[in-house]
Amino acid sequence: MISLLERAVCAESRDALARQLAETVAGDLDTAIEENNSATLVVSGGSTPRPLFAALSSKSIDWSRVIVTLADERWVAPDQADSNERMVREQLLVNYAGSARFVSLYRPAAADASTLADIETSLAQLANPFTVVLLGMGEDGHTASLFPDAPEIEAAMSLDEQGNVMFMQPPSVGQTRITFTRRRLLATRHLYLHITGKNKWHLLESALSGGKLPIAGVATEAGDNIQLYWAA
Repeated sequence: MISLLERAVCAESRDALARQLAETVAGDLDTAIEENNSATLVVSGGSTPRPLFAALSSKSIDWSRVIVTLADERWVAPDQADSNERMVREQLLVNYAGSARFVSLYRPAAADASTLADIETSLAQLANPFTVVLLGMGEDGHTASLFPDAPEIEAAMSLDEQGNVMFMQPPSVGQTRITFTRRRLLATRHLYLHITGKNKWHLLESALSGGKLPIAGVATEAGDNIQLYWAA
């Protein structure tokens, strides 16, 4: 079997990579809309996907039939600078993509069991499997908010976990997060890992060679269903 790194899609620049991935994702969504009359797009926050969002927002597909949500979120209000939701609304849900429907992972409430139950109810409208999941990777090998140092990581990585999302309390970031579990992230027709920089390439290479980092657990379990997009 050809490895994830060997079949990576690479580009000469980060902008070129973003345009190429946007073309692929738009095609996936368009096909799903033609076949099922709807599509679901799960995206990640951070700086890496910004050019991707700009390119994707300008694709003239029927965005009114697309539901967008986040792979994870910081437990902060959407008007805060570090809110993933804010970034998605400003960078992706504009232009043609402005007609897409967004499902938030945040609630102005305590990060407790009752709040989680409310979020789970809202997520019931999402198709299973998703159409597209876009993931990134942090310098510590986390993806979504599956942080290696989070006390909840074992449960969040379990393929037996029945919930869609979990709260995470990783000491390394000192901030409550909510994330889709590994099981739910894997339940998608198309899974893309979008990373940039030589350091992340080498980190992923090391993780896939036998490490126990969350990104390895996701990528290995996904098998041929995950595609890596990378630029230096």
